[in-house]
Amino acid sequence: MGKLIEEIRKEKRAEEKRNKYKENLKNNKGIEELLVEQRTKKGLSRIELLEKLEDSKLTEKDIKKWEIGLSYPDLDTIYKLSEIYRVPSAEFVKAKNNSYEKGLAGINKKIIRWFVYTLNVSFYVGVVLTIILYVFTFIFALWFFVSVAYRVKGL
Repeated sequence: MGKLIEEIRKEKRAEEKRNKYKENLKNNKGIEELLVEQRTKKGLSRIELLEKLEDSKLTEKDIKKWEIGLSYPDLDTIYKLSEIYRVPSAEFVKAKNNSYEKGLAGINKKIIRWFVYTLNVSFYVGVVLTIILYVFTFIFALWFFVSVAYRVKGL
C-alpha cells in the first residue's frame, strides 16, 4: 500500500512539473513576437531597421523571415538588435530558445509561414490556405487509392 501511495505522489509531482513547463511556454514570448513588438514600439519600418543594423549581408526579406519565424537572427545580429531596441541581448536569446521550445518549427506552422512569406498575406490567410491544401491532399489521396482499388479489382 505504501508503494502505491508513493507512486501516486511521484506521478502527481511529474504531472505538476509538466503543467508548469507548459504554462511557462505559453507565457514566454518567442523571438518573432519580440522582434515585431520592439520594431513597432520604436516605430521603425523593416527598411529603417535594416539601415540601423548596418549589415550589407542582410535584406528586408531576412527581417521579415525573422518576424514570421522562418529563420532567426545570429548572435551578432541579436547583439546589434539589443543595442537598437535597448533590450538586453539575453532577452532575445531567451526568446529564441522559447521559439524552439514551443515547437514553432513544426510542419504545420512551417507550411503556414511559407504561405505567409511567399504570398505576402496575413497569418490568418496562411492558416486558411494550409487547411485548403490539406483538404485537397486528402481528396487526391482518396481518389488515388479508390482508382488503384478499382484497377486491382478489375484485373
